[in-house]
Amino acid sequence: MTDSSAAEGSYYPAATDLTATAFEKVTVNLYDLFRETMKAGKARVRNITFTDCRLEGPVVIAVMGRCTFEATNFGYSGGDVRALTVRSGAPGKIVGALPFEDCTFTGCGFVAVGFAGSSEFLDQIAALETK
Repeated sequence: MTDSSAAEGSYYPAATDLTATAFEKVTVNLYDLFRETMKAGKARVRNITFTDCRLEGPVVIAVMGRCTFEATNFGYSGGDVRALTVRSGAPGKIVGALPFEDCTFTGCGFVAVGFAGSSEFLDQIAALETK
């Protein structure tokens, strides 16, 4: 997991096919992506590759399985990267977050997105340097 200024300030055209398994250099509204996933009868966004994308909320995503983040800008944190994390009071359970499982994020930037997941994952985000 790395932090980067990748996609910071970048505005890509909106993704037009939210049923794709790979996105590159597009803006993806994560709630719209999840809604299309549900329409297809799936309970979570799974096995999607995002490369050099702008990923927009406002949402909280629950990171599950083997998601990877390389050269990632996790978004504005107000000076404290821990503000991007959401920890459940019931470990292993969270209601209202959009589940993302086994997805790959490379060179992406998140805007208005919070992150939920395992304590290990959230601790990795909290350890990132705030710029």
